[in-house]
Amino acid sequence: MRLRSVEIDNYRAVKHLKLSLDPRLTVFHGDNAQGKTSVLNAIAVGLGPVPTLLPEVSGIGFLDTDRRRSARYVRVVLETTDGTVWERQKGPVPSNRAHQPKSIGVRSLREKMEGIVSADEQGEEIDLPIVAFYGADRAAFSV
Repeated sequence: MRLRSVEIDNYRAVKHLKLSLDPRLTVFHGDNAQGKTSVLNAIAVGLGPVPTLLPEVSGIGFLDTDRRRSARYVRVVLETTDGTVWERQKGPVPSNRAHQPKSIGVRSLREKMEGIVSADEQGEEIDLPIVAFYGADRAAFSV
C-alpha cells in the first residue's frame, strides 16, 4: 500500500493542500515554520486507522490542538496507488469539501487489512504495510 496523494484541510499550519506523492520517494524541504511537519503529521493521522486494523496494534488520531483556529473542521484524505481512498475528519465538513465519490471508508479498509492479516497467518507471501511515525514533538531533554 503506497500513497498517491494527500489532501489536507485546516490541519495545524495547513489551511488547504492537495499534494501528489511519488510512489517511490517524496522529499519535503523548505524553511522552518512552513508546514512540512504539519503535512507529515496529517499523513500519520490519516494512516491512523491502518495499524488499528492489525491485531494488538494502536494508531493515532486527531488532537484537539490540530484544528486551525477559527476552523470548524479538520480533514485528511489519503489515496493509495491502487485507488483505495479514505478520509478522516473531526467536525462538520462542508458539503463542498466532502470526499464522497471514491471514498471507501474504514469498513472497506478494514476488509483489505483483514485480507492481509489472513494471508500472513496462512504463510502466504504478501507485502505487509509498514507505518512508522516519529513526530518532531517526541524529543525529550534532561535537565
